[in-house]
Amino acid sequence: GQYGQGQYGQGQYGQGQYGQGQYGQGQYGQQAYGQYGPYGQQQHGQPDPYGQQGQSYGQYGYGESPATARPGGVITAAVLGFVLAAFGVLVGFFLIVFGAAALAGAEGFEGFEEELVPGVGGGLGAVGGISLAFGLITVLWTVLMIWGSVWALTGRSRVLLIVGGSIAIAFTGLTLLGSLGDGAPGGILFSLLLVAAAVSTVLLVCLKPASRYFAARRAQRAATR
Repeated sequence: GQYGQGQYGQGQYGQGQYGQGQYGQGQYGQQAYGQYGPYGQQQHGQPDPYGQQGQSYGQYGYGESPATARPGGVITAAVLGFVLAAFGVLVGFFLIVFGAAALAGAEGFEGFEEELVPGVGGGLGAVGGISLAFGLITVLWTVLMIWGSVWALTGRSRVLLIVGGSIAIAFTGLTLLGSLGDGAPGGILFSLLLVAAAVSTVLLVCLKPASRYFAARRAQRAATR
């Protein structure tokens, strides 16, 4: 009577605690892992917010976007700018030294102008002044080319390199015309190389990849302000 149906038959172990109550349908049957569980449908059935965040982290991570990647044309233009600037250093140094020497020679001829060769001192002074002026202009242009090449590499601006390259096109074009007049094959070839370098410097920073690169850099700087 007491142990047949009461405690062990139907009461505690039959249908009460372990049959349907606790382990059958109650806690672990349907409520915890079935339809109403907090981990059943909400996290695994529906889209996981952490999964979507993982995808967005993969797409917008620490890598550089293609728009802000430095194009090869910009690098080539900057290298050509440095090469032209190095040539400008040599030319500017020669013109300044020659101009200073001509001015010094003109001062030495001042006392003998009228007796030996009239007008020599004045001619040397004019040549020295012109040479010195062109030497200083060449030095300023060299600084412009170096500055423009650095700014182009860093994505700050391409304007300085375009201005310096345009000036280089004008001067190298005049040099080419002079070489054609002389007829020396070596001078013509060298002048053609200078003209090609100057033209390539301007054209490479004006192409569409370069334009997208500088626009992306401007937007990036504006966003960080």
